[in-house]
Amino acid sequence: MKHASHDEALSQGASQVAKAIEDARKIMFDAPWVAQSPNPERERAAAERQLKHQLSAALDQGFVLHDVNQPELRLLNQHNQFGLVNPDNRYHIANITTPGTYTLRGRRGTSADLQIQVGAGDPGFTDETNLDPVSLLSLDDLQVEDDGTFEITISDTDSGGNWLSNTNGALTAKNLLIRESFMDWNTEVGTTWYLERTDTRGMPSPLPDRDLVNYQYERAAHYLVASAAAWVKLVTFLREEIPPDILTPPLESKLPGQYTSTGIFEIRPYRAVIITLPKVRARYQAAQVGDLWFSGLDFCHRQTSLTLSQARQSCDGLYRLVLSARDPGVANWLDPAGASTAFVYIRWQGLQTEGPLKPSKFPRARVVDFREIRDHLPDDEPDFSAEERVEQLAARQASGLRSPRAF
Repeated sequence: MKHASHDEALSQGASQVAKAIEDARKIMFDAPWVAQSPNPERERAAAERQLKHQLSAALDQGFVLHDVNQPELRLLNQHNQFGLVNPDNRYHIANITTPGTYTLRGRRGTSADLQIQVGAGDPGFTDETNLDPVSLLSLDDLQVEDDGTFEITISDTDSGGNWLSNTNGALTAKNLLIRESFMDWNTEVGTTWYLERTDTRGMPSPLPDRDLVNYQYERAAHYLVASAAAWVKLVTFLREEIPPDILTPPLESKLPGQYTSTGIFEIRPYRAVIITLPKVRARYQAAQVGDLWFSGLDFCHRQTSLTLSQARQSCDGLYRLVLSARDPGVANWLDPAGASTAFVYIRWQGLQTEGPLKPSKFPRARVVDFREIRDHLPDDEPDFSAEERVEQLAARQASGLRSPRAF
């Protein structure tokens, strides 16, 4: 009987990832909207871009986040995003386990909002895309010392103070997700974070061997295929459930004080969508554009999102954003970055009102002829020149690409 050589055994995992890339690619290319697109080649190119994001995330899951005994916080961004990554958020993720005791330390920054969530489930490894919430610590509940430092314990025993439970009924913690939201990219500063598992503190990492490396490859391959299928499933569901060309009434998410409104809009050269946003009492309020792959579009080189701090306010106190394939010549342009169909996500966090938003505060969307945009804007809406757009995007790039970024 011929036995696999040592080199062949080590290559098994890598071969599995190579096959996973092809499997994930086929899942995405078979998505119903690819064949239905007026430009299938561009849609496939967008799929390849999203595949790159998911491959990067899969390698993180396989080779960085696999060890729950020695957890590392990993920063999500537009290049390894899980779903519609919010450009105004700084996300940190880590995998943890139960039983296990973890300490999360840091120094509070000046972000608009902050939420630390312990979750169950395996998003990305199954057809589910959300964590099952086990426990949550929000900005309102975080106890911070006078010097800005804090310490949070994650365990199955209430330690008092800043404590997150890693059990909730039958749910046991597997994930840690930190969302930190910023209204102003230039002035707000991010919180610092350090995570350790206290009962394995100071232990060395395991040496790599064939079994460990192949397990890491296997984990990455599983994530890549499952996450590709999960996002296609989610977008298919949303397209069936959400009527086109409207914004849904704001719905409360699983996070307290967070509401979202969603719209799906076809992007054509002759169409524009005017989105009207009333300002509400919330720590964070913003709009973002994504594509049919539930991918956050390039937010550093294109204006694919706007917070209310970044947007121009009309004289009547409302915010009017224009979503269109071509530059409409107004400051609040939402650029779909070549998407044939755009998801619009509007988010509120840290809502300071009692109860849900009133209908008078709901966002509104109106589809108009591109040539008639001005007929639907206030008379005093200023023109925004091509030169001003260059400066606007240059300032955005300077904020978004600064290393290290302000947040």
